[in-house]
Amino acid sequence: MLVACVAPFLMVLAAADNNVEWAGLSHVGWEDRRPLCPIQQEAFDVYFQAYRFDITAARAVVTAGSTSFVNCVYDHDRGPYAIWKASIPASPTSTLRYYFEITDGSDTDYLSVSGVTDGIPGDGGWLVNFSTLEHAPYGATLVYNAAGNPAGCVFRVWSQNQTQAWVRGQFNNWGTTNPMTKIGNDFFAYVSNAADRQMYKYYFNTGAIWKTDARGRAINPGDNYNTHIENPLRHQWNDGSFQTPAFEDMICYELHVGTFSGFNDGIGAPIPGRYQDVATHVSHLVELGVNVVELMPVTEYPWDFSAGYNPVSQWAPEWKHGNPDDLKQMIDVLHQNGIAVTLDLVWNHFSNTDNFMWQYDSTATQLYFDNPAINTPWGSQADYDKVEVRDYYADSLLQWLEEFHVDGFRFDATDFINQYQPANGWGLMQRLNNSMDNRWVDKIAVAEQLPNDSWVTRPTSLGGAGFDSQWHDAFTDNLRQELIDASFGDPEMWKIGNIINGSGQYLEYTQVSNYLELHDEAWPTSGGQRFVRTIDSGNTSSVYAKGRTKLGQGVVMFSPGIPVMLQGTEWLEDINFGSGSPSGVDRIDWSKKVTYRRIFDFYRDMIHVRKTNGAFRANAGRQVYHLNEGGNVIGWQRYDGSGNVCVVIANFSNTDYMDYHIGLPQSGNWYELINSQAKGYDGNWQTNPGALSSVAEPYDGHPQSIYLTLPQMGLIVLRWNNPPDAFLDPDGDLITSANDNCPDYPNPDQADDNSDGLGNACDCNENGVYDLTDIGNGTSQDTNSNNIPDECEAGFAVGDMNCDGSIDVLDINPFILALSDPIAYAAQYPACDINNGDINDDGNVDVLDINPFVALLAGG
Repeated sequence: MLVACVAPFLMVLAAADNNVEWAGLSHVGWEDRRPLCPIQQEAFDVYFQAYRFDITAARAVVTAGSTSFVNCVYDHDRGPYAIWKASIPASPTSTLRYYFEITDGSDTDYLSVSGVTDGIPGDGGWLVNFSTLEHAPYGATLVYNAAGNPAGCVFRVWSQNQTQAWVRGQFNNWGTTNPMTKIGNDFFAYVSNAADRQMYKYYFNTGAIWKTDARGRAINPGDNYNTHIENPLRHQWNDGSFQTPAFEDMICYELHVGTFSGFNDGIGAPIPGRYQDVATHVSHLVELGVNVVELMPVTEYPWDFSAGYNPVSQWAPEWKHGNPDDLKQMIDVLHQNGIAVTLDLVWNHFSNTDNFMWQYDSTATQLYFDNPAINTPWGSQADYDKVEVRDYYADSLLQWLEEFHVDGFRFDATDFINQYQPANGWGLMQRLNNSMDNRWVDKIAVAEQLPNDSWVTRPTSLGGAGFDSQWHDAFTDNLRQELIDASFGDPEMWKIGNIINGSGQYLEYTQVSNYLELHDEAWPTSGGQRFVRTIDSGNTSSVYAKGRTKLGQGVVMFSPGIPVMLQGTEWLEDINFGSGSPSGVDRIDWSKKVTYRRIFDFYRDMIHVRKTNGAFRANAGRQVYHLNEGGNVIGWQRYDGSGNVCVVIANFSNTDYMDYHIGLPQSGNWYELINSQAKGYDGNWQTNPGALSSVAEPYDGHPQSIYLTLPQMGLIVLRWNNPPDAFLDPDGDLITSANDNCPDYPNPDQADDNSDGLGNACDCNENGVYDLTDIGNGTSQDTNSNNIPDECEAGFAVGDMNCDGSIDVLDINPFILALSDPIAYAAQYPACDINNGDINDDGNVDVLDINPFVALLAGG
């Protein structure tokens, strides 16, 4: 796809300016008709899209015997696009054609099968043939009569090698009463009694071949890989207000449906986990703050347990996790909670087992594969030289975008897509990205290109593959190595500086997706393990495992680029990633969210800081200006055009620097927003509370600098001229909660007389327990309900009317004075609280307190 900055530029061009913008115009016949396959010369609707606010009028030009014009009306918005509709009336003939005439003021252009033209198209437009139904989509398409009632199903399958075929299923008792008609290289059949969710297969005569529908929307491996008829419009979406985050705002979370849920999470999810279980945990994702969930592959694969990198289909979601509507409901729920969903797609090979695409319509030759087949390290690769095979992939992409509302894709091992079939493999990638740029410019396409290659993210107009981003392999390899080297005191800061700056043109900012560990790094099958195990195999919750993991993830989060994290990282997960198993042994452990709550808080707050500071957007400015190779420290600034300036300082060493000197790009006050070693983040509490004022002492090429505390294995984020937000500092004392010994009580001096970790402001009796906890559990009394233990209030003790610390006969006269003349009492006993006389705790000092006072004197 185009780089992210192009989309806003095109949308700026989209205006009523006497110029129809060709970019963004789209109509895909098999997706954009309602019903999807009109029959019996019935009326139907057609839709096309243009950029919002770009065009002023449009009409469908319809030829059905004679030519007529049907005005298009604006229907709704979808992201940056306006969707227009034309209602084509019932046809007097068995065939009709249509195309669109599109106007912006004085400019009129045309959209037809061959694309956009200045003049009337010569291709005649899209064909709807009610006799042959060759306008039907591939696969099984439910149809409806003019009254809108179900009227059966139209089946279409590609086959070059057969002359006879049947569709056999539950609707005909798996018999041969529904032969298919061959037109060109496709077979068609209309079955009037076929119904939603019924199962079927294709049967080819020569060789007696039964085949699953290559484009089946739902497959049941538990029943001979039968295909289900699916209504793709069944789910009623509730995500109309959701907008995919801008690429530079994305914070991604890699999630494996099978192992995400069910272990100590309180929901009793089965093994493997389901789409609905992911939806159940949406509140966790919202609390964490991620705004993109990247699903590991969920296209159908053999058996019930897999990481997903062995697909048998590009069209059907894995049945063991749920049916297509379950996946749509999961996406819907995440969208309603502000979270985008992207899919990991595997186009470079098919599974070595259960591959029903193999010898699809012949026992002697291939249809979807070369003959002999091209083999990758993981399975056979489809024959990209055939346009029908390329259509199979490209059309599946539209299905996921249109019917499942996904927000983009990560493409597995893109290097292998063009390695064996260079021209058409590369062309397929260009096609998918051009298609998304035109029809879904706000959706992201990310390549797993190993090693990195700038041509993969170069625009297609310059010969590149056109992806928006690629997993930043160089970033990961160098960051991991320097964190590991830090164990021995010899990391190289210049390498960290290089990866923060990106890897050159087309490999920087949003064009890179940065990560410390994802599934391969944490997966023993790929030679990996969780990073906490790499750092400390003997104790995965040691200060080193925690410290270096937080440090590394902090570098990921605050560097230019799109950050990505693996499920469970947020609570120091040490269970290695796995593809799932009957025992569920590789599921992430939800109890660790409680055990390592402070680690979770670190990730939550770090994500919040990234999301609320424009300086940390993926494309915001950067400058690496502090490299201390001897001390193993690096510092860089991030900034935007609004004056939001932040500095990140990372200490890879095992030394606490108590007076560390570093230059600053601006003079004035700086405030610590994040300190990975704050006590609240399970660190050693070497922090920098309050405002930090720069001094006019040149350093690091800047005219001002600062001396601060820099903890071992610590990452600090400072913000210029703007105190911490309320999210980080709810009591407003300029000390973030993670650093604050009384997070809910203003105490800027952090006084803690007995050094127990709780400040005087919230632990007045110095027993190491919050005052509110003391009051709540009855350890302390709070007679006047002001949230301060009675023993901490000067002059306050029920019944002690003379404030001498005792309740005895000497309190009688003061008590009588308080009853008779409160003003005189206050004057005679200024150190006392008159509420000491409210013995019955009714809010008043009056005669009703006499008997309780007498009882108190008597020891009652």
